[in-house]
Amino acid sequence: MTLIAENQEVKIYRYNAEDGQITIYQFKSGELTFGADKASILNRFEKTQVYEAICRVLTHKI
Repeated sequence: MTLIAENQEVKIYRYNAEDGQITIYQFKSGELTFGADKASILNRFEKTQVYEAICRVLTHKI
């Protein structure tokens, strides 16, 4: 996972999944939003342990 952009409101990360890139938006409020070129990529990613780990790390719930 790589931090690709940041400002006062949001940090944007990129994660290279097996079948495509996932974009992760971490807002100042702590909210996380995930995006991908295709919904199928995102749906598969959300079922992985990597997804759970990223959520825990970014929300500091380790």
